[in-house]
Amino acid sequence: MDSLTQIVLGASVGEATLGKKIGTRAMLWGAIAGTIPDLDVFIRFFTDQITATELHRGVSHSLVFSILMGVLLGCSVYKNEKLTLAFLVLSVFGISTFVTPFVVLKIGIPLLILGLLYLIYKVKIKSTATAYEWGKLFFWSLVTHPLLDANTTWGTQFFWPFDYRLAFKNIFVADPFYTIPFLAFVIIAMCYHRTHPKRRRYNNLGLIISSSYMLWSFVSKGIGYYQFQQELNQQEISYVDLETKPTPFNTILWNAQVETETGFKMGYYSLFDSQKIEFSNEFSKNHHLLEPYKEVKAVQQLIKISTGMYLVEEVEEGLIFTDIRFGQMGLNFEDKFPWMYLISEKDGNVSVEKIDPEFDKSKLANVFSSLIKRITGN
Repeated sequence: MDSLTQIVLGASVGEATLGKKIGTRAMLWGAIAGTIPDLDVFIRFFTDQITATELHRGVSHSLVFSILMGVLLGCSVYKNEKLTLAFLVLSVFGISTFVTPFVVLKIGIPLLILGLLYLIYKVKIKSTATAYEWGKLFFWSLVTHPLLDANTTWGTQFFWPFDYRLAFKNIFVADPFYTIPFLAFVIIAMCYHRTHPKRRRYNNLGLIISSSYMLWSFVSKGIGYYQFQQELNQQEISYVDLETKPTPFNTILWNAQVETETGFKMGYYSLFDSQKIEFSNEFSKNHHLLEPYKEVKAVQQLIKISTGMYLVEEVEEGLIFTDIRFGQMGLNFEDKFPWMYLISEKDGNVSVEKIDPEFDKSKLANVFSSLIKRITGN
């Protein structure tokens, strides 16, 4: 999910694990650990875009990584908490300085690093936590990150090195109904001393409410799936597979991607709907057009990334490969899909590059208003 949500979750888990013993530093270290798996985004600066996309939410989002990194960080912090924090500041912000294209940030980030290092040097830190307790804090703060991400459409390779992606598709990558109440209770908990019973009570409330919302999203998804299935049967639409995912920022309105033998149909269902579900005309798969390029590594990567949910279209420049898993750029069936790649060939060399479909940003407000209106029912 989004970075803020992962920081809040990490902070709350850190507090629940070791807050009573070390106070707010448990939240700090939990928040830091909660962001570490997402540092794999820096891969895109050291490899090609498609490979970076393939590796995203891979090793760093696995159970193996959480265990090994939990032990490593636990031992490191136990030995020297200040030095470990200084190393993380240098490494994370140092990479940011190296990869940022903005001159202002290339100057500003090093100044920020110096300021943080000075604060780390000046602050007195004393801890009675054992290496095992530190390891437990880091393990739980790390492992809850990929477990949360597994609920999104992209999913995670939680069981790496096994080539299997866990993706429940029950919550959008950013959902204010999950994050905001959670954040509020974590902030309230911070206002109390580490030994005050209300601190743990409010932190636990945040965990309980956010977890309850996550459970609700599974229930809502199940209702949506059943309704789509019933409507497909009533309309006598023959299909191979049915996938459902939430629309942005809610768990009320669901999007269906219905795979047929020759293509895909799209549909929407809100829990407040009173009329039957309408499905789009079929988007043709045209997978056969990829046959001449099946041995090209980048094409193989795209097929793997899209988990078979893709369209191919022939254009003057070559072929357009469209990954449809994340839906369209709006609620109209005519809207474009955002994840598109151009496969072209010149002088016997095949190139694959991501293309950004045109989108009128002035219409963004209309997209959100349409979303809110559709959530309330058809």
